[in-house]
Amino acid sequence: MAVEQDAGLHPVHDTAVCARVRASLAAIQAEMIAFLQGLVRIPTENPPGRAYPECAAFAGTWLERLGYEVRYVAVPDDQLAVLAPHGQGLPRVNVLARLSGVDERPVLHFNGHIDVVPAGDGWSVDPFGGTIREGRIFGRGVSDMKGGIAAQVYAVEALRRAGFRLRGTVEHSLVTDEESTGNRNAGTGYLVEQGYIGPGRIDYVIITEPLEVDNICLGHRGTIQGAIETLGRQAHGAMPERGVNAIEKMALALAAIERDLKPLLRERRSSLCIIPDSASGSSVTAGTIAGGTSTNTVAAHCRVTFDRRLVENETIAGARAEMLAIFDRLAAEDPDFLYRYHESYATDPVWVGTETRAGAAFAEAIRAVLGREPRLVCSPGTDDQRFVVRAGINECIVYGPGEIRQTHVVDESLALDDLRVSAEVMALAALDLLGYGQET
Repeated sequence: MAVEQDAGLHPVHDTAVCARVRASLAAIQAEMIAFLQGLVRIPTENPPGRAYPECAAFAGTWLERLGYEVRYVAVPDDQLAVLAPHGQGLPRVNVLARLSGVDERPVLHFNGHIDVVPAGDGWSVDPFGGTIREGRIFGRGVSDMKGGIAAQVYAVEALRRAGFRLRGTVEHSLVTDEESTGNRNAGTGYLVEQGYIGPGRIDYVIITEPLEVDNICLGHRGTIQGAIETLGRQAHGAMPERGVNAIEKMALALAAIERDLKPLLRERRSSLCIIPDSASGSSVTAGTIAGGTSTNTVAAHCRVTFDRRLVENETIAGARAEMLAIFDRLAAEDPDFLYRYHESYATDPVWVGTETRAGAAFAEAIRAVLGREPRLVCSPGTDDQRFVVRAGINECIVYGPGEIRQTHVVDESLALDDLRVSAEVMALAALDLLGYGQET
């Protein structure tokens, strides 16, 4: 088989190229949907991380049939307690698939996570059924983010079946444990640590999270998550003066946060386009609270979990210090105010900037497919982009199908038209980033 190099027009400006990509996607749309349904029907709920091996085997076998060289990267059992502390010792299996081009480089690496949040109750359809109704597919993970995995795989497959031969190489990583975050994790974080994803071998990374088909996401807010405990002294409820009530001490701290810290955070607004706009500021939220042992006993212990979100001009160290300053002040004022601080997750904000080559390629593709200017946005939550960027790959963007309002909700769904559009955008961007020829 010979490969003739195309020259001349940029692929998105070549109407014949665009038409061939669109026609190819139309011809394989049913196959793409079937792949997505197959992924959704495997309930990879995290926590604790069920059915990862089954989902990895399904996706890996499918990719092998499409011509990929596939390998499975499992986290060793002796590392599960650290990398997946919530996982009850269940196996963590990641999929790596590679489709070599005419040349080894550049390498375009697509990344998506196979884990989904628990389905919960109240669904009108089977959350793991992949039901199609009125132009949408329903199921836990169709939007966040098994739809992105289907789009990335079939974007490349559309090119192959249309007769394009990419000059560079395509890779896909299908990973675990994105939903459970962590300073390290058993998915993308582990692949970075082991050198499977790194600047020495990969040129572009596209994470196919759902942030609307006309948005290109260039970063995310920072986060600190953890717990604060207040410590008291137990006593009979009829003689509360003999004890120290940890719940009441925590109430003082929460009131101080509401009075002294939250007004400051509300003044800190991001200069970036964060979606939705309501998430454009700093914030702190108490997530859970637990304390005491019985109604007629003074509580000796109270624990609150917290979620602190940072905009781009804040740091983990600064946000942590602001929180602790409130508790330290209360402790200085009251010798009975004792507390402990625990931090489970922390990441600074990530922003790769607006001048990336990958971002430019996707912007051109969005203009060609949708006929409008893309928005360059920042994600309100964190994702696996942090691992990639900190590994030294700044050419890392987030683009995929799905509406952010569909993530983690009952009756999660994805418009089939968005699935098709995003695959078309990815295909045209891949032609741009990797170069292509025609099979003859």
